[in-house]
Amino acid sequence: MTLPEPARLLDKPREGLPPVTHDDIDDAVARLAAGTGPFGVDTERANEMHYSSRAYLIQIRREGAGTVLIDPVGIEDRLDGLKKIMNEAWILHAAHQDLVCMAELGLRPTSVFDTEVAALLLGYEKISLQAVCERALGWTLAKEYSRSDWAQRPLPLPMLTYAALDVELLGELREVMTAELKELGRFEWFAQECEEVRLRKPAPPHQQPWRRSSRQAGIRDQRALAMLRELWNARDDLAKRRDLAPHKVLPNAVLAELAKRKPRSRADVATSSLLRKGARKQDADTWWHAIDIAWHLDERMLPERRFSEQRDPFPPTNEWVRKRPEAAERWARLRPTVLEIAEELGIRQEVVLKPRTQKLVAWNGWDSLTELEAHLAEDGARPWQIELTARRIDDAVRG
Repeated sequence: MTLPEPARLLDKPREGLPPVTHDDIDDAVARLAAGTGPFGVDTERANEMHYSSRAYLIQIRREGAGTVLIDPVGIEDRLDGLKKIMNEAWILHAAHQDLVCMAELGLRPTSVFDTEVAALLLGYEKISLQAVCERALGWTLAKEYSRSDWAQRPLPLPMLTYAALDVELLGELREVMTAELKELGRFEWFAQECEEVRLRKPAPPHQQPWRRSSRQAGIRDQRALAMLRELWNARDDLAKRRDLAPHKVLPNAVLAELAKRKPRSRADVATSSLLRKGARKQDADTWWHAIDIAWHLDERMLPERRFSEQRDPFPPTNEWVRKRPEAAERWARLRPTVLEIAEELGIRQEVVLKPRTQKLVAWNGWDSLTELEAHLAEDGARPWQIELTARRIDDAVRG
């Protein structure tokens, strides 16, 4: 029995660590312009530490140009040259969040090669960049600084090394994974999925983001719910002004527990065991002001006890038998069909067809194959998904 060779550790860029580009952005643009082919792209954000979801570091790699690390903070108005040359194809891993913060800087690709999407369509069990590099290329990358504070300056060398390695192998991944996708006849599927990623809009914010914390804390009293809402909004204002992640100002659980206790005075807030830490106690006036607002609200202005941010036009599937039995019957036949297709292909069922789309067509029903195909397309299913699933679903449900 031959054991597989262990993956090789790649712990530093093979061409050396490039310097960070800031004031010399024009030199970096010229260097990248002299290269050829698509751009390997990654960004580093600091959502765990800061309120902003902006890019604090941009990593770009291109054949013939090597890797460039760009600190965009403070030079946002000097990126016109970069915008011009990067209006090309990009290679990214888990592209969506990177695309959002790059678009904020005016940087957009003409096409995307997302190595995470490729891994999903190839049936990889693990789809992190590290796992994909190990499986496809035999390299293993250290993953140590993803949750670090990328807003700090100067950035330590170990963090810069980590950042550079995130784009080191993207070009090689593109070559290997393209060959694998074509061998399986799935490259056109991949192209359609990547275009969906490129054009995808950010998800809308939650209407009442504080509700989850209220449920976790078991808050049912309407006045306490109002206090949590006001505290949540006050914390968000503080976090934005200080450019801190909201949980760094006051954790969700503490916010909810403070509301649940329904303090009657500023002293109750200031002496609360929840605010023993000095950094928390300094904002006692803010917390009391929010609570006091809630105390003085007319009962008609209090939030309802129950609120469901239901974004889907159908109830949970466990309610279907009671509410729409014919939909429950369709679901009982549709679901195994999609699972069967996924098993045949060796990929996840949510890649074959989004669970929401599966439920939507089962809930609404259809009268013909053409109508089913139209419903799938209306909910965002790509042509390859419709071609793969529609007839088999129709046969299973109506045949």
